[in-house]
Amino acid sequence: MILRGHTVKAGKAEGEAIVTKMPFSYLGDLDVPSGSVNKGHELEGQSIAGKILVIPTGRGSTGGALVGYYARFLGTAPKGMICLQAEPVIALNAIMNDIPTVDRLDRNPLEVIETGDYIKLDATNGVVEVIKKEQQAG
Repeated sequence: MILRGHTVKAGKAEGEAIVTKMPFSYLGDLDVPSGSVNKGHELEGQSIAGKILVIPTGRGSTGGALVGYYARFLGTAPKGMICLQAEPVIALNAIMNDIPTVDRLDRNPLEVIETGDYIKLDATNGVVEVIKKEQQAG
């Protein structure tokens, strides 16, 4: 399945999707040393490190971009992000930390991408290729 959207931060990334319907905050939701999501979030206990993070939007303060920087430095940041709508804090995080990111796709990514799907993200051209879990096994 191919989705097309708007480039927030150009670049390419591939990896397993991790999807949440809850807004995400690097400042409050991410345990930076481990890359795991903190208590109180839908993704609690799961790691976003090296994955393609699929979220509706971000939330929180601009300090989240600095938290994202530390995560990138430690290797616990996501490889890429797909957002329904990238608000300014998520966009700043993507740009500052060189995380390929797209938003405003032609289909709602929260409805068509599931955790475990394999994603080929070409944020430079606004293209997301989704390889469903079932297709990976066969």
